[in-house]
Amino acid sequence: MKKKHIYNLKIKLPALIPFYRPNLRFYILTLISLTISSCVLLRPFVYNLPDEKDAKRFSYRVVNASDPSDIFNFKAVADTLPEIARLKVENRTFNSSAVTLNEFVKLHRTLSFMIIRNDSILYKYYAKDMGEETRVASFSISKAYVSVLIGIAINDGLIKGVNQPIIDFIPEWKFKNGYQLITIKNLLKHTSGLKFTISMINPLSDQTQFYYNDGLRKRILNAQIEEEPGLHFNYQSENTALLGLILERTTGKTLSAYMEEKIWKRIGTEAPAYWSVDSDDSTAIEKSFCCLNARTVDFAKFARLLLKNGNWEGKQIVPAKWIMDATSRTTEGGGKTTYGYGMGLGPKEYGSFYPIGLYGQLLYVYPKKNIILVRFGNSTVPYVPDYWKEVMLQIIDQL
Repeated sequence: MKKKHIYNLKIKLPALIPFYRPNLRFYILTLISLTISSCVLLRPFVYNLPDEKDAKRFSYRVVNASDPSDIFNFKAVADTLPEIARLKVENRTFNSSAVTLNEFVKLHRTLSFMIIRNDSILYKYYAKDMGEETRVASFSISKAYVSVLIGIAINDGLIKGVNQPIIDFIPEWKFKNGYQLITIKNLLKHTSGLKFTISMINPLSDQTQFYYNDGLRKRILNAQIEEEPGLHFNYQSENTALLGLILERTTGKTLSAYMEEKIWKRIGTEAPAYWSVDSDDSTAIEKSFCCLNARTVDFAKFARLLLKNGNWEGKQIVPAKWIMDATSRTTEGGGKTTYGYGMGLGPKEYGSFYPIGLYGQLLYVYPKKNIILVRFGNSTVPYVPDYWKEVMLQIIDQL
């Protein structure tokens, strides 16, 4: 496991700007308190909101790539690039002025962008100082990887099925009232009923503590029940963190090692991925809800695996039924018609689906036209994630 030293306590005024609101006094007092109690808890103040640089700040485990002889290469169709670059796109969330795709990706802080159809790269873009070998941060796209690994573990006989109670894997909760009702499916669909506070500008929120600080195992197991499972959709990192812990316990391997064996080395990846962990000691655990960092083209290969219903060059890596179930729209058990197992679902008439992450990171899959759209971006304020989903549909309609 790669060690990263992130205890940089040289806090400058710009680091506090996002907190410069009416509650400034609260944040200053909190900062002083945290300074006294634990330097580690200062990370939210030091680093502010998550961004693409976090991959280099945190410790990580390496997920080794495919053997050189097994690397998969998309075909390049160079003569289509000028035509695709002239596609008209508009951001209807902010304005209705259509611009070319080339202009649009630059206007909206895009780090990398790819359009792939029939295994051919029709268009690709990399921002300044980025390139084909640059690793990008996926944020919650990682949730889709965990979902697929659950499907593989079920197929391997390590988990009985999605309706299995999670107390079978979390004995710490066996005798706690209400926890026995939570199933694997509840975690996949974010209907567990667990309480989880989400705010990246509140240094004491669950989300901030999960993302920045160590002791993640203890934090995961400290979850409290807010309501009976299966009633409402409540998107949260706790659910995926539990799935990551369950995979570790059932496979006897780290999440990174299991992912390497079952997915990453089997889909022709050209470079190792880095999965951030919460610490650099023996208690380390992957931040399964986020923080898988890899090359753009290798993320595209995972999207291709989903597009091909779990089949890779004739080998069924993921059960086809699992892909179907993961992308099915239903409100059963409190679910949402716009969310499957660890990934978003596009409009019904399109039949599209997409692993999605913070700041408009998307692996958009459109089976009807055999299209994959890959987009990674930088932090931006204001953050309006839905406009990138709409942009993907605009591009698809023109292809």
